[in-house]
Amino acid sequence: MAINKEPLTRSGLDAPRLLEELVDQGVFAVVDEDYGRVERFLLDQTQAQFSIAPTVVRHLLEAGGKRIRPIVHFLAAGLCGYTGKEHVTLAAVSEMIHSATLFHDDVIDEGTVRRGRPTANRIWGNEKVILVGDFIFARAFTIMMGAGHYRIARYLGETVEDLVLGELLQLEQAGNRALTREQYLEIVRCKTGSLFSWCARSAAMVAELAQDRVDAMARFGHHLGIAFQISDDVLDYAGASLEMGKSNFSDLAEGKTTLPLILAREDDDILAGILDSLPVDEPGMPLERLEEVARRVLASNGIAGSLQTAQEHVEFALSILEEFPDSPYRDGLAELCRFTVSRIH
Repeated sequence: MAINKEPLTRSGLDAPRLLEELVDQGVFAVVDEDYGRVERFLLDQTQAQFSIAPTVVRHLLEAGGKRIRPIVHFLAAGLCGYTGKEHVTLAAVSEMIHSATLFHDDVIDEGTVRRGRPTANRIWGNEKVILVGDFIFARAFTIMMGAGHYRIARYLGETVEDLVLGELLQLEQAGNRALTREQYLEIVRCKTGSLFSWCARSAAMVAELAQDRVDAMARFGHHLGIAFQISDDVLDYAGASLEMGKSNFSDLAEGKTTLPLILAREDDDILAGILDSLPVDEPGMPLERLEEVARRVLASNGIAGSLQTAQEHVEFALSILEEFPDSPYRDGLAELCRFTVSRIH
């Protein structure tokens, strides 16, 4: 059966805007039991005697979050016919790796708020939070090796390399307001696409599928991850209603050039002139320029063009799913793909 590739809607209502809404609506009911195990596993596996690590990790977990990577892994494992229990371990490891990157990102970006709560580094300081992030990375690999997932752990090592490389590339390009599409997509591939790809790949590997099926699932995760990140970057501009004043424009303020700005610059010579006039040694965006630049991005093709690029990656991902048998797991992954872009409309 062919997969519906139209934007996600539900009985004539607006499409869900938050992943939590899809969970609440029972879209992922087929993996509900596994989903509930991840939180408990994360808390159990980040215990450490004489350390604040569990307290810091609990602070992040209690703030909630999408848990989209475990969901991808659970659905992919079901799609691949896996019936064992190791997918809970692998899904939790994916969230551990993601959580560790969040701790490091908040230190690098000097973040003060995440998910509506003070960031861990604001409470415990940069030094301790960096070390907690390192601890989580190490614990994730200890879990993998202890469970005997040596080949999957090797791919996870390559994924962590990509995550670090992506952060380095982003830091090197901070304030580069002439960043190209190719440079941007490489950062996105490393920082987001790589871990999504591992989530899907590891599901196929634990299910012991043939290599061509493993590679197909890895490509699926890659395209889904890129679409997800592009959509997140659009949300930084578009906010809740695509109206000025509804978004924090945090990427702009921090000097991060994302796809909406890249595409807007290509279409708007005045915007290009404004960007070129800003000091190259000051990555951030001066407040007096930020609203003007944001307004020009919103008035350009930057938003629509970025969404089109995200939709293209969604369609690549959905095409890969069509190679697998129809099932509730495939339906869940397809719905997740469509949600990735439709949550902005």
